[in-house]
Amino acid sequence: MNSLTYKPRRVEALPPVEVSGRVLKAYAMFADGPGTCPDLPEPEWLRRHTASVLTEAPQEGDHPVGFLILHHGLEGSYLLVSQWYDADMLKHWVRGAVTGADGDTTFAPLAQRDLIACVWELEVIRFERDAWVTTVMTKGRLDNDAVDAYLGTTFSGWI
Repeated sequence: MNSLTYKPRRVEALPPVEVSGRVLKAYAMFADGPGTCPDLPEPEWLRRHTASVLTEAPQEGDHPVGFLILHHGLEGSYLLVSQWYDADMLKHWVRGAVTGADGDTTFAPLAQRDLIACVWELEVIRFERDAWVTTVMTKGRLDNDAVDAYLGTTFSGWI
Protein backbone atom coordinates (compact mmCIF):
# COMPACT_ATOMS: atom_id res chain seq x y z
CA MET A 1 0.00 0.00 0.00
CA ASN A 2 1.08 3.58 -0.62
CA SER A 3 1.77 5.94 2.25
CA LEU A 4 -0.43 8.89 3.12
CA THR A 5 2.43 11.26 2.26
CA TYR A 6 1.94 13.61 -0.69
CA LYS A 7 5.02 14.35 -2.78
CA PRO A 8 4.70 16.24 -6.07
CA ARG A 9 5.08 14.27 -9.28
CA ARG A 10 6.36 15.43 -12.64
CA VAL A 11 4.05 15.42 -15.65
CA GLU A 12 5.29 15.75 -19.24
CA ALA A 13 3.00 16.40 -22.19
CA LEU A 14 3.90 14.09 -25.07
CA PRO A 15 2.93 14.24 -28.75
CA PRO A 16 -0.68 13.17 -29.39
CA VAL A 17 -1.33 9.49 -30.06
CA GLU A 18 -3.49 8.49 -33.01
CA VAL A 19 -5.18 5.14 -32.51
CA SER A 20 -8.39 3.43 -33.66
CA GLY A 21 -9.88 6.56 -35.21
CA ARG A 22 -9.05 8.81 -32.26
CA VAL A 23 -6.46 11.44 -31.40
CA LEU A 24 -5.47 11.39 -27.72
CA LYS A 25 -3.38 13.93 -25.88
CA ALA A 26 -0.66 12.03 -24.06
CA TYR A 27 0.99 12.55 -20.70
CA ALA A 28 3.79 10.76 -18.86
CA MET A 29 3.81 11.04 -15.06
CA PHE A 30 6.68 10.11 -12.77
CA ALA A 31 6.78 9.39 -9.03
CA ASP A 32 10.53 10.10 -9.01
CA GLY A 33 11.85 13.07 -7.10
CA PRO A 34 13.20 16.35 -8.49
CA GLY A 35 16.35 16.06 -10.56
CA THR A 36 15.64 12.58 -11.91
CA CYS A 37 14.72 12.10 -15.53
CA PRO A 38 13.31 8.69 -16.50
CA ASP A 39 13.06 7.99 -20.19
CA LEU A 40 9.94 9.18 -21.99
CA PRO A 41 8.13 6.46 -23.93
CA GLU A 42 8.72 6.06 -27.64
CA PRO A 43 5.65 7.22 -29.64
CA GLU A 44 5.15 3.83 -31.33
CA TRP A 45 5.39 2.00 -27.97
CA LEU A 46 2.73 4.27 -26.50
CA ARG A 47 0.50 3.94 -29.61
CA ARG A 48 0.75 0.14 -29.53
CA HIS A 49 -0.19 -0.09 -25.86
CA THR A 50 -3.03 2.40 -26.23
CA ALA A 51 -4.33 0.37 -29.18
CA SER A 52 -4.49 -2.66 -26.87
CA VAL A 53 -7.03 -0.72 -24.80
CA LEU A 54 -8.98 0.94 -27.63
CA THR A 55 -9.51 -2.03 -29.91
CA GLU A 56 -12.61 -0.72 -31.71
CA ALA A 57 -13.34 2.38 -33.77
CA PRO A 58 -15.37 5.11 -32.06
CA GLN A 59 -19.00 4.12 -31.51
CA GLU A 60 -22.12 6.28 -31.74
CA GLY A 61 -21.78 9.19 -29.31
CA ASP A 62 -18.00 8.81 -29.00
CA HIS A 63 -15.92 11.86 -29.80
CA PRO A 64 -12.68 11.13 -31.67
CA VAL A 65 -10.56 12.90 -29.04
CA GLY A 66 -9.45 12.30 -25.49
CA PHE A 67 -6.29 11.83 -23.46
CA LEU A 68 -4.09 9.23 -21.84
CA ILE A 69 -1.79 9.14 -18.84
CA LEU A 70 1.17 6.79 -18.57
CA HIS A 71 1.96 6.89 -14.85
CA HIS A 72 5.20 5.44 -13.54
CA GLY A 73 4.15 5.15 -9.90
CA LEU A 74 5.89 3.80 -6.82
CA GLU A 75 4.16 0.41 -7.04
CA GLY A 76 4.13 -0.01 -10.81
CA SER A 77 3.20 1.62 -14.09
CA TYR A 78 -0.34 2.36 -15.18
CA LEU A 79 -2.00 3.39 -18.42
CA LEU A 80 -5.18 5.43 -18.15
CA VAL A 81 -7.07 6.06 -21.39
CA SER A 82 -9.97 8.53 -21.55
CA GLN A 83 -12.27 9.46 -24.42
CA TRP A 84 -14.90 12.17 -24.53
CA TYR A 85 -18.44 10.91 -25.06
CA ASP A 86 -21.84 12.48 -25.72
CA ALA A 87 -20.78 16.12 -25.26
CA ASP A 88 -20.07 16.11 -21.52
CA MET A 89 -19.08 12.62 -20.38
CA LEU A 90 -15.81 10.72 -20.20
CA LYS A 91 -15.18 7.04 -20.92
CA HIS A 92 -12.21 5.81 -18.91
CA TRP A 93 -10.06 2.67 -18.89
CA VAL A 94 -7.33 1.88 -16.34
CA ARG A 95 -4.67 -0.75 -16.98
CA GLY A 96 -1.63 -1.91 -15.02
CA ALA A 97 1.72 -2.90 -16.50
CA VAL A 98 2.56 -6.59 -16.50
CA THR A 99 6.03 -7.77 -17.48
CA GLY A 100 6.12 -11.20 -19.09
CA ALA A 101 8.81 -13.84 -18.77
CA ASP A 102 10.24 -12.57 -22.07
CA GLY A 103 10.60 -9.06 -20.60
CA ASP A 104 7.86 -7.54 -22.75
CA THR A 105 5.38 -5.20 -21.08
CA THR A 106 1.64 -5.45 -21.56
CA PHE A 107 -1.15 -3.55 -19.85
CA ALA A 108 -3.98 -5.54 -18.28
CA PRO A 109 -7.15 -4.59 -16.40
CA LEU A 110 -6.52 -4.07 -12.70
CA ALA A 111 -7.60 -6.72 -10.20
CA GLN A 112 -9.40 -3.88 -8.35
CA ARG A 113 -11.62 -2.99 -11.35
CA ASP A 114 -13.52 -0.17 -9.66
CA LEU A 115 -10.43 2.05 -9.24
CA ILE A 116 -10.59 5.25 -11.30
CA ALA A 117 -7.38 7.19 -10.62
CA CYS A 118 -4.94 8.30 -7.93
CA VAL A 119 -4.75 11.86 -6.58
CA TRP A 120 -2.00 12.83 -9.04
CA GLU A 121 -3.87 11.42 -12.04
CA LEU A 122 -7.02 13.20 -10.89
CA GLU A 123 -5.19 16.51 -11.23
CA VAL A 124 -4.47 15.80 -14.92
CA ILE A 125 -8.09 14.66 -15.37
CA ARG A 126 -9.23 17.95 -13.81
CA PHE A 127 -6.99 19.88 -16.19
CA GLU A 128 -8.46 17.93 -19.12
CA ARG A 129 -12.00 18.61 -17.89
CA ASP A 130 -11.27 22.33 -17.81
CA ALA A 131 -9.65 22.20 -21.27
CA TRP A 132 -12.71 20.40 -22.68
CA VAL A 133 -15.11 22.94 -21.18
CA THR A 134 -13.03 25.91 -22.37
CA THR A 135 -12.20 24.77 -25.89
CA VAL A 136 -15.33 22.80 -26.82
CA MET A 137 -18.33 23.18 -24.53
CA THR A 138 -18.25 26.98 -24.14
CA LYS A 139 -18.09 27.23 -27.94
CA GLY A 140 -20.95 24.72 -28.34
CA ARG A 141 -19.30 22.84 -31.20
CA LEU A 142 -16.71 20.19 -32.01
CA ASP A 143 -15.39 21.37 -35.37
CA ASN A 144 -11.77 21.33 -36.58
CA ASP A 145 -10.97 24.62 -34.80
CA ALA A 146 -12.34 23.32 -31.48
CA VAL A 147 -10.48 20.01 -31.85
CA ASP A 148 -7.23 21.84 -32.64
CA ALA A 149 -7.74 24.14 -29.63
CA TYR A 150 -8.44 21.16 -27.36
CA LEU A 151 -5.45 19.17 -28.60
CA GLY A 152 -3.23 22.24 -28.25
CA THR A 153 -4.14 22.75 -24.58
CA THR A 154 -1.75 20.60 -22.56
CA PHE A 155 -0.05 20.58 -19.18
CA SER A 156 3.56 19.93 -18.19
CA GLY A 157 4.95 20.55 -14.72
CA TRP A 158 4.67 19.36 -11.12
CA ILE A 159 1.44 18.36 -9.47
